[in-house]
Amino acid sequence: MNDLWISDPKVAEAMTVNYGQIDQATPVDEVVELMLLNNWEEILVIDEYRRVLGLVTKEHLVSCITDGQCKNQPVKEICREDQITTSPEEDLARARDVMRKHQIGRLPVVTPQGDLVGILTAKDVCNGFSSKLEKQGEQLCAVMENIAEAIQVVDCDGLVSFWNQGAEKMFGIKGADIIGKNLSDFLPDDLPLKAIRNSQPYRNIMDELSDGTPVVRHAIPVVTRSGFTVGAVCTTMDVSPMKVLIDKLDEANNRVKNLEKLMTSKENPEDYMFYTIDAKTRRMLEQAQRVARTDATVLIQGPSGTGKELLANIICRHSRRKGEPMIEVNCSAIPEALFESEMFGYEAGTFTGGNKSGKPGKFELANGGTIFLDEVGELPLEMQAKLLRVIQERRFYRVGGISSIEVDLRFISATNRDLAQLVSENKFREDLFYRLNVVTLEIPALAMRKTDLPGLIDKFLGKLNRVYDCNIKGLDQEVMDLFMEYDWPGNVRQLQNILENIVILMEGDIITMQVLAEVGVLGQLRDVEKVKNGIPVQEMVKPQGMATDTFDSIIEQREREIIIGALKDCAYNKSSAAKMLGIPRSTLYYKIRVLGIDDSHINLY
Repeated sequence: MNDLWISDPKVAEAMTVNYGQIDQATPVDEVVELMLLNNWEEILVIDEYRRVLGLVTKEHLVSCITDGQCKNQPVKEICREDQITTSPEEDLARARDVMRKHQIGRLPVVTPQGDLVGILTAKDVCNGFSSKLEKQGEQLCAVMENIAEAIQVVDCDGLVSFWNQGAEKMFGIKGADIIGKNLSDFLPDDLPLKAIRNSQPYRNIMDELSDGTPVVRHAIPVVTRSGFTVGAVCTTMDVSPMKVLIDKLDEANNRVKNLEKLMTSKENPEDYMFYTIDAKTRRMLEQAQRVARTDATVLIQGPSGTGKELLANIICRHSRRKGEPMIEVNCSAIPEALFESEMFGYEAGTFTGGNKSGKPGKFELANGGTIFLDEVGELPLEMQAKLLRVIQERRFYRVGGISSIEVDLRFISATNRDLAQLVSENKFREDLFYRLNVVTLEIPALAMRKTDLPGLIDKFLGKLNRVYDCNIKGLDQEVMDLFMEYDWPGNVRQLQNILENIVILMEGDIITMQVLAEVGVLGQLRDVEKVKNGIPVQEMVKPQGMATDTFDSIIEQREREIIIGALKDCAYNKSSAAKMLGIPRSTLYYKIRVLGIDDSHINLY
């Protein structure tokens, strides 16, 4: 026996405990009478301590009497003393092998201390194995009966010999109705019958049941060592849950393909973010087109969510440097201690653990192209001085370097801060401000150009319909009125995010007030009612007890909630959270720092 799930039988399970035994001093003639009276084939000879001294059999006694040995002689004198024994804990198979090797029909069973506890005969061995096989069969049947998969066993004539509960459920046929009958009468030409007929296995066969349930089947012929097929075993597994996952994966792949098509299409992001009929916004875009043809330094100002980074990309794409690199730098995300190495690069051997061959900085990587300095208003004063020097001289030294590196760069910067106010507060260098402020492009807040809302909504819904393969026709008038009354503190980005949230979660093709309520944005948008009643916007979204603050503080609070939510969803993994939010990891680091989010338990990777 070499089964992993059931132990081999032991001698103690099979031995005979009611056996013949006689004291060593008993006369031979008494031994004969006892054996005849009890119909014993053998009798064990023991001493006063119940230790086995030997064994006497009927054949042995007949031989002794025939040889003329005295009947009154103690049995000890004629017993076989070279008796082989076994222990109760010995494997039955090993004890059987000992009996075969020595050609004996019985073994005394003694403990390690020599105490006699039983006798093992050839009949006991057979009964022991038979009992164990019966138990194994019962356990095997119990296991097969309770397996979720359908199990069918048929003989070489196709007669069903086993049909478990899984088969009853899957095929709708009771075991009592099919066992002993031909499978072909119920399931003509079923897979196990093919396995028998062709003497070959069938594995991973995709099939469908009569009710359309998808299944995977395996049918294996049972072949003897002589090569005869004596039956087949077939398993059938319901793969409906897997098919659901596969369908969802196919759907996701289709969405990815749609996104790829969208990304590689000729549509430009400004078609959405900068769609406008507002005169002021049109003038700003016209100015951007004119300045794009030059190498003038540009400062882009505007509230968060208005598309400053996108406008910088538009300028770069329409400039003479459009084929050259555009390096984006989030100034607020670079620690002051790393500013020089990140922006200027470093020479080989400058830092322990640094790149052995050195590393080019952002200015060097952008050489010939454009460098975009986002959040430039967050730069500490010391960094501002270093940046000013590069803008003025167009040259710098790598950290640890002795030769200057000259660069040809176009500078574009962006901020949602009032740099002039920061200059007056001595928080921003005046000379750097004038260097950056050669041309200023001011992106209006969405609240200042609400006439653009209907067109922007149409543009965004058209884009989202293509991305998510849906057909949202638009907003009903009540929702449009609500959108027009709302002040959109998060600007165009907030509008886009809210519409995307609605499109993903809604059912139907018209966005109604009920849809807004169902997807969870109605409460946010309906705060406009408080504005109508004279409550400042700052108070409509602030927690109870918070002092009235600016729009920026409101936005920061919302950003804090969004970032904390993303971190929780990603098990506090910064890289995953940044991907979920669609922002660079450096931007996330900065936001965590400036928003005062506790990152002591957040993973970097």
